[in-house]
Amino acid sequence: MSPEMKRKLGVPLACRQCGSGYLLGTSHWRHASGTRSIAARALFAALALLPLAGCYDTAALLKARQDSHELIQMDEVDLGAYRITLPHTLGEATDNLVDFHVFGQVTRGDRQAIDDALRMRGAELRAKMLVEVRAMDPHTFEEAKLATLRKSIAEVINGTLGRRVVKHVGFFHFSFKTI
Repeated sequence: MSPEMKRKLGVPLACRQCGSGYLLGTSHWRHASGTRSIAARALFAALALLPLAGCYDTAALLKARQDSHELIQMDEVDLGAYRITLPHTLGEATDNLVDFHVFGQVTRGDRQAIDDALRMRGAELRAKMLVEVRAMDPHTFEEAKLATLRKSIAEVINGTLGRRVVKHVGFFHFSFKTI
C-alpha cells in the first residue's frame, strides 16, 4: 500500500526520528510538539489542582463546628449595670465616667452555676469589677469593639468562679463620658 493510500485511509505511520505514531502529512516537529504540549498541559493542570485536593484542617473544622454548636445552646446572663468614675488625674479639670450594662453568654449547663454565683457572691464580683475597670487606661474605653474591657470582664467573672463559665461578653448599654 502506498503512503498516499495510507494517508487517505487514516492509517498511522511510525516517525523515523522518535518512533511514535502520526498521520501521514505531518512533520516530526508538529506531532512531537503537539504531544508534548498536551502532556505539559495535563501535567500543569494536575500540579495546579494538587494543592486544592484534600486541603483542609480537620481540627479547625471540628472546633468551628463545636463553637457554632455551643453558640446555639448559649444563654445570656445579666451581669449587672455599672457606673464607674475613673481615678482623677492631678492637674486636669475633667473626670471620666464609664457607664455600662453588661451580659455574658454561658452554656445552658453552666446557667445555674453563674446564677448562684451572682446571687451569693455578687458583692465580691462587683468589687473586683470596680478595681479592674478603674485600673484601665481611659483610651481603652475608646476602642471600637471594647475587646480589652470584654476580656477583663470575662476574666474577673471566670477567675472568681475558678473555671471558664462566661464564654463571651456583650453590652446592653455602654457610654464613656468626660465630665
